[in-house]
Amino acid sequence: MSSKNSKVNANPANLGGSVKKFALPALVSAVVALVAGGVYAVSATPANITVCAAKSSGAMRYSPSGGCKNAKETKLVLGQQGPAGATGPAGPAGATGPAGATGVAGSMTTQSSFEIKTSSYTLALTDAGKFIYSRSSPTLVVPNNSAVAFPIGTRIEVGQLGATSANIIYVTPNGGVTINDQALNSTGTAVSQTFDRGAFQLGLLVKVGTNEWLFLRSPDENASNT
Repeated sequence: MSSKNSKVNANPANLGGSVKKFALPALVSAVVALVAGGVYAVSATPANITVCAAKSSGAMRYSPSGGCKNAKETKLVLGQQGPAGATGPAGPAGATGPAGATGVAGSMTTQSSFEIKTSSYTLALTDAGKFIYSRSSPTLVVPNNSAVAFPIGTRIEVGQLGATSANIIYVTPNGGVTINDQALNSTGTAVSQTFDRGAFQLGLLVKVGTNEWLFLRSPDENASNT
């Protein structure tokens, strides 16, 4: 028997009614059973096969080429992939991964301090960022940049712990150095920048130029001292 010309006869009444109902799932299943029942030996390689059903008699034939006579036959493609089904439920969560390495502990830098115990002290590079204080009455000398090259932006805090005129801190510029808002005496001559006689006061020296500093402090009640 030739696989190209052989036909499988089927009564339309036995296949569920008229030829137009071949697309019904039950009818397609019957066709698959007829074709696969031994009439044709079809390779399992193709994803689907084509069967042509005669519109007049319902007789079916396997079409190796995949084509049918549109005017006389109804084309049935068997084994087509249907629409994708609904997504299944999510699977269980995976196991927790190992903990990462412990980071390096941070550190808090404590501002260092220095107590002036002499009558005169000239600032050094190591004083940058320090808190300098005194309980006596020293003269704090700000050096010329040629002698001590503090970077511009250097900050040095000055604290006065004394409470009498014998405990006042004097901040004095060396030759060529300007301290902004420097106090003047009654004749207009620059004198040492001082705190007043109150205890526990704070001033801040900030270098703003090569030989220029800003001294921020609490109001001085004794700015006209000579």
